[in-house]
Amino acid sequence: MKEILEQLQLSALYHASVSNSNAESVFSIVDVEDFELGKQQTIAQIIIRLLAENKVDQMAVATEASKQSKGLMTWYMVSVSEEFYSTPTYCANAVREAANRRRLEMTLNKALAMSVDMNRDVEEIVSTLVTDLDTSQANISSGLTTVNFDDVINAEDDLRPWIMPNMLRTNERMIITGPEGGGKSVLVAQMCLGASMGINTMSANLDKHEPLRVLMLDVENDRLQVRNNMRKIYSTLREMNDVQPNIEWVDSQHIDLSDPVEQQKVVRIAKEKRPQLMYMGSLYRLAPEGDKVDAAFTHVSRTVDRIRAETGASVLLEAHAGHGLSNDRNGMRPYGSSMWLRWPEFGFGMVRHNQSGNIQLKNWRGNRSDDRQWPAALRRGSVLPWQPIMMDEWEVLYPND
Repeated sequence: MKEILEQLQLSALYHASVSNSNAESVFSIVDVEDFELGKQQTIAQIIIRLLAENKVDQMAVATEASKQSKGLMTWYMVSVSEEFYSTPTYCANAVREAANRRRLEMTLNKALAMSVDMNRDVEEIVSTLVTDLDTSQANISSGLTTVNFDDVINAEDDLRPWIMPNMLRTNERMIITGPEGGGKSVLVAQMCLGASMGINTMSANLDKHEPLRVLMLDVENDRLQVRNNMRKIYSTLREMNDVQPNIEWVDSQHIDLSDPVEQQKVVRIAKEKRPQLMYMGSLYRLAPEGDKVDAAFTHVSRTVDRIRAETGASVLLEAHAGHGLSNDRNGMRPYGSSMWLRWPEFGFGMVRHNQSGNIQLKNWRGNRSDDRQWPAALRRGSVLPWQPIMMDEWEVLYPND
């Protein structure tokens, strides 16, 4: 069996080295890593480099091999010199299938070895296995689909349900930033409790809607702080809509999304509770940054996007402002990686207005949708902690801003 696989790999390399079209056929199916480590992978890399320049033929491959070593050129001329099997695609598919089986075997053996190690936690083993199986699945199939022109041109308008009417739809991401002590936590509490009771607290008329399932992952405020924030809001909302809030909190303040086990736990609780709106924050406590701010972004964003993909939830995040980092529109983008600027659908910074003392909601991320009616600003209110000021009112009050 090993000899047959080796002949298939050599034949695939032979086919690929004949012409540009053959190389395209082979390497649209296989990757370099599907070949045996060593000379085979080196020749595969040479063919791919030549393909990028449209210069694939056997003499060119031999010439490039000779630049690396005489032994490599000799091996290529002797071992990759004849056609063992009939077509490029047949050989490439056979090589790909064998490589996928090899990867799956390695994944299962790794999990088995971990399972007999009594120092390993079962959740760690399962989390590692799931991650490795996802990698194996990606090697088997792209998982990607295509949409033709007619489907695109005839697509219906966005009919996803509103989470906050005229502001936030299902499966969207929003980040609120602001300085320490600027009222972010109270605003988040007001928005989330309102959503769970069917009241859009960011609308001028406190519009009602169907109560939503809300899940809170608050890693900054302890239970007493959460209670105090909720008490500022609950009695007023109860008078407006006498329903039981459909809201729950994850009972942990120590979550590290750079740990695959912790990441899996957060995704799992989201799948169990199936929230329509999920809050996560503050960002700096969800994954350690240090000097690796892009890695922290990756850990958090991947977790959020998995939750969205598997539950359809909209996700609201809270972050500290970056104090005037580069490429920042108004000093309010999240602290850390510049990739936060491009990731969410909506990004608002809470900025104090010098003239009035109110809090403007300034975009640090250009909105991806122009059909939304977010408040222009917030003022301290007697009914709720934060009262929205809509754009038409703000323009009358402060026409020069």
